[in-house]
Amino acid sequence: MKPGHVAIGAALVGAGALAALWVPLGLVGALALLALLRICWLEDNIVSDLFGRDRLPPGYRSTAELRRLFFFRWFGIDPEDSGAEQSAHLLATAMRAEVQIWATLLLGMSAALVAQNGLFGPMVNLAIGAALFVMALTRADRLALSLVHCDSGRPLPDHMLIPSRRRVLAARKR
Repeated sequence: MKPGHVAIGAALVGAGALAALWVPLGLVGALALLALLRICWLEDNIVSDLFGRDRLPPGYRSTAELRRLFFFRWFGIDPEDSGAEQSAHLLATAMRAEVQIWATLLLGMSAALVAQNGLFGPMVNLAIGAALFVMALTRADRLALSLVHCDSGRPLPDHMLIPSRRRVLAARKR
C-alpha cells in the first residue's frame, strides 16, 4: 500500500469535515444528498449489472466507445482501452473505489455536522461525532486497499466487492 493512498482517504475525511464546518448548511445538505444518490446508483450498477459477469454488458461497452469518440473529437486524444473497459469485475472494482470515496467524504461531513449541530448535549454530540469520524477513517482504510487493487489492475475479491448479504440477494436475482 502506498502512503499516497492513505493520504487520499485522510484528505477526503478532512475535506468532508471542513465542508461541513465552513459551507452553509443548505449547500452541505444538497452535497450530501448528491453524494448519497451517487452511492446508491453505483451500488445498484455493481450488484445488478456487473457482479458475477465475465464481460461488460453492451450498454457499458457502447458508453466507453462514446467516451473515447468524445475525447478524440473534442481534444484530439485517443485514449487507450483500460482494463476496466474490458472486464466487468475490474469496472466493479473501480466503481467500488468511487463508492468508498463518496462514503468517506459523506462520513467525514456527517461527523463534523453531528459534533457541531447535534440534537443532544455537547458531550453526547462529541461522542457520536467521534464515532462517525472513526467510521470515516475505517472507510478511508478500505478505500486505500481498493486503490491498491485499481493501481495494480487486479479486481477486488468478492467478499470485499459486495458484502455477503448482498451477494446472496444478487444470486437470487439471476
